[in-house]
Amino acid sequence: HQTTSKITTSLHTGLIKTYLGTFALSILMIVMSM
Repeated sequence: HQTTSKITTSLHTGLIKTYLGTFALSILMIVMSM
């Protein structure tokens, strides 16, 4: 059970990082195109 929770946590962290990265990229693109 310990390994499963670790995998789930790392997956969630990866998803959050990807989401934040995409969000930051879109803002950067909008700022650059202004």
